[in-house]
Amino acid sequence: MSTAITTDLEVSRQSVNVDVESVAPLRNFGEDAYDVANSTITAHVNVPTAGDRRLVLAMETEEYTSAFVRVVSASDEEFDETATFKRIPKGQAALLQPVLEKAGIPLEAELGAQLAREASRYKYADLYLPAGQHVLRIHASQKLTPVDGDAKHYQFTIYAPQLSLAPTSNVRLGVTVVFPLDFTGTIDQPLVETLPNQPAVATDVFTDTTLGQQRAFGWAFHADPKITLNYRYA
Repeated sequence: MSTAITTDLEVSRQSVNVDVESVAPLRNFGEDAYDVANSTITAHVNVPTAGDRRLVLAMETEEYTSAFVRVVSASDEEFDETATFKRIPKGQAALLQPVLEKAGIPLEAELGAQLAREASRYKYADLYLPAGQHVLRIHASQKLTPVDGDAKHYQFTIYAPQLSLAPTSNVRLGVTVVFPLDFTGTIDQPLVETLPNQPAVATDVFTDTTLGQQRAFGWAFHADPKITLNYRYA
């Protein structure tokens, strides 16, 4: 039997920092145009018992996507070990069902076909976690492909916290998104949504600003949000 994906690892604090890498203009918005969303995710977690955990990352799983995780607060020996997020094998797509439910994605009548289709959008990593309070660090780069074939239109979604994590009652969640220097285009108002079975999202702080001539957004939350950003080049 395949190891289940972890969805209940307690997190008390997490920061997600995303910088958008502008590649599409360099490719003249042609058929091979794309952008990249680079993420650094730091999560303070409580591990009740030592053991392996299967962590999930909501990210396209094409060959151009790379991501890994390590336990930053572990011993020097354990710190040197990283786990790479990898594709979910086609025969194990059923692992995703609790993840989709947590993400608020409706399950279809043809569940098997849906799970097989959705499997390409997620990765998992198996990582040994010592018991106690620790800090996980995830680095991920996601290739953003054009929306509906429009080489000037891109979209990405951020889960804060990640779908393997379960917020404590006093959780603190922070998200920042920084766009490229001298970005020319429009950025839609970010869409912030509540995940199922979670308290309604109450944004403690929202900042829409310019940081060193870079458009930047920042949030602080006490709940479990999903953030979607859409942007278009001029």
